[in-house]
Amino acid sequence: MNLTISEARAHLGHLCTRAQDPRQPIILTRHGKPIAALVSMAEVQRIWDLNDQDTRGIRNPLSRKFGNCLLPGFVSGLNGDPVTPREAAHQMREVQMTRAAEREILAAGGLEPVAGGEVGELKPEAHRPWWARWRK
Repeated sequence: MNLTISEARAHLGHLCTRAQDPRQPIILTRHGKPIAALVSMAEVQRIWDLNDQDTRGIRNPLSRKFGNCLLPGFVSGLNGDPVTPREAAHQMREVQMTRAAEREILAAGGLEPVAGGEVGELKPEAHRPWWARWRK
């Protein structure tokens, strides 16, 4: 829908109601040229999110922080901080073991747990630092 500024001024309340539909932007014109748009907040949020992705990178779904780790040899951890790949794996293992504990609590409470996501118990060897395993 295209309207002049003076038409929009006269019907602003009605236009705000119509603009809540994200599929119906209202284009405001001056002398036949589009100068502004009246759009829903959902559409504005979508535009802002796209702009954030363009300028700051993709948002980490776990930490809600933007961007990937830029340090060579490091990856983003669960909270978005740079960590080694091994530390990231340990963080993920903690999440998986927490899920396993939650499933045990659900089963003890008589609720059906959802299967999947756990890892097996690590051998004690894996808990030792790399230099201690190397020196055997």
